[in-house]
Amino acid sequence: MEKIQSHTKLVVVGGGILGVSLLYHLTKEGWKDIVLIEKGELTSGSTWHAAGQCPHMVGSYNLAKVHQHSTNLYKQLEKETGQATGFHECGSLRLAYKKEDIDWFHYVKGIMDNVGSPAEIISPNEIKKIHPFIRLDGIVAAFHTPEDGHTDPTSTTNAMAKGARNGGAKIYRKNRVTNIKQLPSGEWKVFTENGDITCEHVVNAAGSFCPEVGEMVGLKDVPSINMIHHYLVTESHPEIEKLKKELPVTRDPEASAYLRQEGKGLLIGPYEKDAKAWALDGMDWKFDMELLEPELDRIEKHLEIGMNRIPQFKDVGIKKIICGPITHTPDDNFFAGPAPGLKNFWMACAASVGIAQGGGIGKYLAQWIVHGDSEINMLEFEPRRYMSWVTKKYAVEKSTDQYTRMYVTPMPSESIDVGRPMKTTPIYKKLKDMGAVYLDSYGWEKPIWFGKPGMKEEYSFKRSNAFSYVQKEC
Repeated sequence: MEKIQSHTKLVVVGGGILGVSLLYHLTKEGWKDIVLIEKGELTSGSTWHAAGQCPHMVGSYNLAKVHQHSTNLYKQLEKETGQATGFHECGSLRLAYKKEDIDWFHYVKGIMDNVGSPAEIISPNEIKKIHPFIRLDGIVAAFHTPEDGHTDPTSTTNAMAKGARNGGAKIYRKNRVTNIKQLPSGEWKVFTENGDITCEHVVNAAGSFCPEVGEMVGLKDVPSINMIHHYLVTESHPEIEKLKKELPVTRDPEASAYLRQEGKGLLIGPYEKDAKAWALDGMDWKFDMELLEPELDRIEKHLEIGMNRIPQFKDVGIKKIICGPITHTPDDNFFAGPAPGLKNFWMACAASVGIAQGGGIGKYLAQWIVHGDSEINMLEFEPRRYMSWVTKKYAVEKSTDQYTRMYVTPMPSESIDVGRPMKTTPIYKKLKDMGAVYLDSYGWEKPIWFGKPGMKEEYSFKRSNAFSYVQKEC
């Protein structure tokens, strides 16, 4: 076994795509004396079994920048490192069934234009030209992003690992971190199976194990919940074998699933409404490159709808079923930034679409660690947005709900009741009885307008039923 060095500037704990990307980007920011420690192989945990989609369609400016950097990086890494990433620039389609979907598309199009990511809202006739197999009944439009697609998670992670090593970083595999302690000097001591290492900074990039690593430094109940996710790959299809151009990745809100070409066959991955969390009593350290037993009865309805949307699915048999854990948080945004109350202890974990976000998280968190700030606003990714007040029950309820909402159109001012109320003021009930409509903000119930008692907002991209009440208040 390779004995670990005794001192370094920074230690990354975890060799999934987020940890490796951060290591790579830290070398780009000029830090050389840095180390990554992984208990198994690189990509162990959930990176290796991910489907690898890299969408650009994102309803947040800062998150869109994260996704865009990932994609651009994965396309050019082979030129830099000699290691292929397996990126397929096939583009993506998001299907629309109702007017609100199109309203949201226009909103997202504004963000895409702003970050410089090509996007267009297309008619059903235009969908047919890009994806000849989609059945069009019920579809009113689609959002087309031609420059995204999907990548091979293992190859992409290994390409960044090669780039990080070329930049001077060290990677120690098959070496579990067993404890982390802060020394009186303010430095950190990381205890591992193959020796201890003292450093200035530690990054928790432990993926499914991020709550366990958090506990080592006194962070209780890191709100990262493992959700069970399936995807299925079919045998080759004669019609796909004839295609000259790869089909775009399709996201279908009705099926709540992604559907795409995989080799000469097809792939479908549903975010089922009957969602299920896993390993709620903590992870077993032995869990490595393992899959879970498929539970097809829970996803059957979604598979049926998705396979009806692209009927070629029904012509061929299923070749492979992947079922494994993916981390989700109460708002489905990852954690990237400083942990609350700890100096130089950082989080880079809990991503639910980690392959799409890995490159960007690495870039912007590396900037923050090295320079004290990043070129985008990291507020929505801040671990501190949750880690002082969330209970385990709240984290499970919200994360499970978020999983089911992966392809639901988000509405302006939308307030979701799941897990609430968490924190209320002494006059919460009094105001509610007077018609207060509440929004939750960092756990607090905050009145935003007053209607009739029991009234709720009817969400809209135009003026909602709140307008006349707020007008009177003003």
